[in-house]
Amino acid sequence: MNTTRKKIALKLIFALVLVCFGCSNDSENNLGSLQNAQIIPSGTSKTLVQIPVGDYEIPVFLSIPEGCPDGPLPAVVVMHGSDGMWTNKDPSSETMSGQFIQWQNLLAENCIVGAFVDSYSGRGVTTRTGKWRELPDNFKISAQFERPKDANAALSLLQNLEYEDGSPIVEEENIALLGFSDGASAVVATMLDTNRVSKDFEWTQSQNGKEYGFSDGVLPPQSKPEIGFSGAVFYYGGSVGYNYFGKHPCGSQATEGNVFLPYAPILFQIPSNDVLTENTLCLFEVLKSKEAPVEMNYYEGVAHGFDFDGLPESDLARKRAIEWFKKLWSKN
Repeated sequence: MNTTRKKIALKLIFALVLVCFGCSNDSENNLGSLQNAQIIPSGTSKTLVQIPVGDYEIPVFLSIPEGCPDGPLPAVVVMHGSDGMWTNKDPSSETMSGQFIQWQNLLAENCIVGAFVDSYSGRGVTTRTGKWRELPDNFKISAQFERPKDANAALSLLQNLEYEDGSPIVEEENIALLGFSDGASAVVATMLDTNRVSKDFEWTQSQNGKEYGFSDGVLPPQSKPEIGFSGAVFYYGGSVGYNYFGKHPCGSQATEGNVFLPYAPILFQIPSNDVLTENTLCLFEVLKSKEAPVEMNYYEGVAHGFDFDGLPESDLARKRAIEWFKKLWSKN
C-alpha cells in the first residue's frame, strides 16, 4: 500500500479537499478535481477531509478498513473531547492522538468506517479551556448547536461516498455516533428529536445567573436528518448544556420541563468518579421515565477520561461499545 501523501480535490456535495495517506498505486498521480461528485479513489484507506460547515472548514479524518467483505460497510462518526483530536494538541501534525488512533484501529478491525471530526481547529480553537468554557465565548464551539452541525456534515459525507465503479462505501442507514466528554455532550444534542419539541420552545443558555438568547448568539438545533444516525454511544459527557434543553435534569420539573429526547438509541458509558456523572444519571432516569431508547453501563472506581486510561474497564467499555453497535446494525 502506497503511503506517499498527495492531495486530491473531490467535488462531493461539499466541494471537499482530501489529503490521501493510504491510496493504491492506481490513484498515485490522481491530482485535481474528480468529476463525479461522490467518487473517492479505490484503495484509499486514510484521508483528511476539509468540509465546509457554515463559515468554517472542519477537518474530518476518514478511515476506511482494508481486507473487509465487498459491499458497503457500517460507519461511526467520532466526536473528540475538550482536549481536541490531535497528538500534542497540534492539528498541523495531521496525526490523531493515541486515543483516536486506537479507536481507528478498533473500528477497522471490526470492518467499520471511521470519521473523526475536529470541531476546534477549523474554528481557531485548540482546546476547550479558559474562556472557551465560558458563555458567550463558548458559542463558537458550542456542543449544543455548533458541533452537531459538524456531526451531521460528516454523516452526509459518509452517506454520499462512492468508489469509481459507483459502489457505495458506507451503508447509509448504519452510521452511528460516538463522543467523549464535550464530544459526548455534542452527541446528545445531535441526537435530539426536534420533531418532538414544541415550536414555541425558546432556545436559551445560562451561566452564573445570566441568560443568553438568540440575540446573544444562541442558535436553535438543526432539524433531524432525513436518514439520521442509527444510534449513539456517550462517554462521560455533560448532560446539562448550560440549560439548553430547559429544566435541569436533576430538578423537580425535569420530566415536563426538559425537552431532550433522542430520535435513536443511546448507550451511556458512565464512570462513578466524575463530577459530570450525577447530572447524567438524572437525565438517564428522566429519559427512562419517558420510555426513551436508552441504555447504560456504569463503571465503578474509574474517572472521567477512563477510555484512554488503559484499565480493564477501558477495554471492557470499548468491547461493549462495539458489540452494541453491531447489535444495533443487525436490526436494520
